Formats: sequence, C-alpha cells, structure tokens
Amino acid sequence: MKVLRNINFLLILACSLSCTHPDQQQTTIERVDVDTFEAKLNTLNNAFLIDVRTPGEYKSGHIDGATNIDFNQVDQMKVAFEKLDHTQPMLIYCAAGGRSNKTRVLMAEMGFTQVYELSSGMGGWEAAGKPISLK
Repeated sequence: MKVLRNINFLLILACSLSCTHPDQQQTTIERVDVDTFEAKLNTLNNAFLIDVRTPGEYKSGHIDGATNIDFNQVDQMKVAFEKLDHTQPMLIYCAAGGRSNKTRVLMAEMGFTQVYELSSGMGGWEAAGKPISLK
C-alpha cells in the first residue's frame, strides 16, 4: 500500500512539474536573426511590431506597420506597455540591438509571454535588403 501511495505521489508531482494548465500560456522570449524575425512578422497572427528607437530614427525609415515607442522615454514606454495585451505576440527592434535587448528583458519582467527581438536591429534588417517604410 505504501509503495502504491509513493507511486501516486510521484505521478502527481511529475505532472505538476511538466504539465501545462490549459489556461497557462507558454512563455517565449527570444533574440532572433533577420530571417526568423521576418518569418515571425509574416506568420504570427495578431503580432504587434514595436520600434523602440527615437521618433527621429523612426521617421528616417522603419519596418512597415511598426509602432514607435521610444526607449529613451522609459516611464512613457512602461505606461504604453501596460496597455498592451501581454499574451499577444510582440516583435521589437531598435537600431543595432542594444535598446531592444533591454526592452525584451523589461517586457519579460512585465509578464509578456511572447516576445521576439531582432538581434541585429534596423541595421541588420537593412543590410539584409529587407524593405523599409518612410510613412
């Protein structure tokens, strides 16, 4: 009887460590290359694209469909992020990957569950010959 109880305990423990409750969502917070970023942009439903560069940098050219949320305005950025759906896929980038890397960490701390950061930034995007928008 004691052995059976121990087996039941181990099964329950194993499931609690490895099973995901249906209401829980898998968390994915990643730095990705240009091709992966573009693939996520084209295939993720309802993805939100964020350019964390300054407004001036954004106006000089950005990925089409991006919303500018300036990294240098940290308090305003946090307020803007609080208003977003934390379960919605987020795609973020900056000029070279420094600011977006810090933003990715911040978003993870704020509870976002799906964040993909363009590791090489806008510079890598343009170097790969990907299109930019001036709208």
